[in-house]
Amino acid sequence: MISSKFKTLILTAIFVFAFGTIAMASDIAFYVGAVPGGAYDAETMNKDVEYIIQNTGALFKDVQKFADDNLDGLGKWADANMGDGELDIIWINGSTPSTLYPLENKKPDGSRAEEWLDDGNMIINVADWFAWGNFEKGFKIRNREVAAANILDLPENIIVGADDTVMKVTNTGKKFIPSLGDQVGSNRPVNIEAIEEPWEAAAIFASVKGVDDQNAGGLADPIVLHNKDTDGYIAIVNQAWGNNFIDRGAACTELIKNWLVEKGLITGLKTSVEPVAKLSTIWGEIKATR
Repeated sequence: MISSKFKTLILTAIFVFAFGTIAMASDIAFYVGAVPGGAYDAETMNKDVEYIIQNTGALFKDVQKFADDNLDGLGKWADANMGDGELDIIWINGSTPSTLYPLENKKPDGSRAEEWLDDGNMIINVADWFAWGNFEKGFKIRNREVAAANILDLPENIIVGADDTVMKVTNTGKKFIPSLGDQVGSNRPVNIEAIEEPWEAAAIFASVKGVDDQNAGGLADPIVLHNKDTDGYIAIVNQAWGNNFIDRGAACTELIKNWLVEKGLITGLKTSVEPVAKLSTIWGEIKATR
């Protein structure tokens, strides 16, 4: 006769076989602290974040928002989500919080932002030059262009000042981020020619040349960079202001729902279900051994 303990183990195996295990699901956190001056306003940022959460929240098992009164919480959340084998996401409003990258380049190597990417996670940055400045103290603290270079271990001209640069939306952009339309503007685009190994352009959604080939060079925004060694990703989405504003809520939502999902980088909370007939067969075989 089968022992009760053994039957419990077999029933557990049946459940896993029949219903599958819940797939590892990503987590996402939004930094909603002080916005970077003219590149974003707080009301629009909050509306964008709520839109992204409403339209992508079901893909994540944990969704959090952190403002400047809980920077320590953001840091602890990031630490807790490293080493879990998932691609987790931190969304930044263009002002990079000091808990991710210490002010005035006090930790040029080994910052939490760098560790986050080295752990195979993702940063989505909108509105202003990634890591260049910080507004959490109520005024602008300048890390300057060296900050992005420090975090990514890329040349300082990986992002450049190029006011009112017209970006033609690529075929990739039209497929995955249709809200971009045919062209968008950028003030602080990524310099494709400064991308070096192990980084690559994983997706170019809009570029000055209107092509999604990294070898074509030029400038791009929006764009996703991928580190082939660490499997980290950084998405630059509309580092721009003035007439170059786009609907960042829609663009980030489409980036997540369309591109990240199609590439299999996030899977959502899903289970696989086997036909019930298989359950009956397995259970019958178990009882036959009694």
